[in-house]
Amino acid sequence: MKQNNRLTMILGMGGLNGTVALAALQGLFTLENALTNAVLFMAGPGAILTAALSDGTVRERMFAAVFAGVIATIIVVLAAALGPKLLGFLNMDVIKVMGGIAIGVIALIIMGVKIPEWVPLILMIAGVVIGAVWR
Repeated sequence: MKQNNRLTMILGMGGLNGTVALAALQGLFTLENALTNAVLFMAGPGAILTAALSDGTVRERMFAAVFAGVIATIIVVLAAALGPKLLGFLNMDVIKVMGGIAIGVIALIIMGVKIPEWVPLILMIAGVVIGAVWR
């Protein structure tokens, strides 16, 4: 089960980090872009490849791939459908600034600066709250 959770988070990252919502907000989800969107945002081949490289029996790995792929695809579809509506309530300029600061903090953490790992999450939550208030 731990493997399923980790795989789902990796494969559904586009729906969880706002990338899909921003792409939908910019009008990139059209029939002409279907193949590109499937490769970029959907979790088909990535699920199978990631599961093939993980630990466990063949049956466990394939179940994890199918299960995580389905859940990640649902996350992406929901993000594409609901994301633009939810982003309409936020000031995107504030979100961009706070996201940039969070990326800078992540870079500092990667470089070895002693910063708690939860700081980028707190920055993004603060950005969403400030963006909602400062609309």
